[in-house]
Amino acid sequence: MWLDSLQMVSATTGWATLSTSNPNDNSARQLGRTTDGGRTWTLVTPPAPKATLDGGIVVLKAIDARRAWLVAASPENAGGTTVVFRTVDAGRTWQRSAPINANQPVGIDVIGQRGWLLESLGAAMGSNPVRVYRTTDGGLRWSLLAQSQAFGHPSANRTDSLPLSCDKVGIAVSSARTGWIAAWCNVGYLILVTRDGGEHWASQQLPIPQSVCEQDGCEASEPQFAGRTTFLSLGDYPDRAVLFVSIDAGRRWRTVLMPRRAGSYPRLRFFGQSDGIAVSAGSQGEVGPTFYLTSDGGLTWTAVPQGRHFGKGGASFDFVSPTTGFAWLLPGINAASPPPKVYRTSDSGRTWTSFMPRLG
Repeated sequence: MWLDSLQMVSATTGWATLSTSNPNDNSARQLGRTTDGGRTWTLVTPPAPKATLDGGIVVLKAIDARRAWLVAASPENAGGTTVVFRTVDAGRTWQRSAPINANQPVGIDVIGQRGWLLESLGAAMGSNPVRVYRTTDGGLRWSLLAQSQAFGHPSANRTDSLPLSCDKVGIAVSSARTGWIAAWCNVGYLILVTRDGGEHWASQQLPIPQSVCEQDGCEASEPQFAGRTTFLSLGDYPDRAVLFVSIDAGRRWRTVLMPRRAGSYPRLRFFGQSDGIAVSAGSQGEVGPTFYLTSDGGLTWTAVPQGRHFGKGGASFDFVSPTTGFAWLLPGINAASPPPKVYRTSDSGRTWTSFMPRLG
């Protein structure tokens, strides 16, 4: 099996989109679930039409051991629609939404029965119009909430304020009324925020000069939340990456420069208001030989030399705590290449053990 995306919800239990043959050979994607730390996987793919999972974009959002959402977009030549699947019983049964008239899902986030879905309408020449859909019943029904200005708004008494400019890269929800859209941009905003349930969006002011991103652009991460604390990182910032921390839901920010050896695009993961890990990464996905730990909310970072150098292999990481994490490599470009190994650490990467995941 070949892993596409991995979302572990504990050291033993997790979800993944995967292929049962080399994905370079146009194999069908499946959804799997593990309860033994990723070594053995059970297929729990929703019973959907084949065209829904083949050839289109698939986005996975796993909340815990039992609840997960799978967003599947059919290719444009197969209807160009998006369907959201939901399970609340570890994939034994699935509920399916009505089709949404779009086929480029970017991200989904869910809190309780409320969820938001970000759909791209295409990107070119620095413009990326999007639509935001909302559900209040856990994902069974979705309604259009806001869309970019050029396409107008279906309701005349609402104000649409999702800009055309900048490439939108993700959506995150911190409460029923507050949501965030992250972007790559060189013309102004890097984060859009709504505080009225998604009807009105505005640029989130960050404590940096806007001019610093005008030459090469900057990319904001999806915010992470721990109570009222919000963590937001900015990659490709001049000289080195920067972390923004807010303890009042984003109204005021503290700026922390990341260690130089964390690279231009460190991949940060926080596990509460204090503990976090940074996977060092530079351009083109190159992974650095030293990761960093924090136990004071990002104020200071401790270097952790890695027992394995992943280098330029296109490695992906999923940490479930500051110490326990998983890494996997992208498949080779040759359709005959074997499936890559998966790596596990229980000491923040000082040592890694490898194994070949298999279907149970």
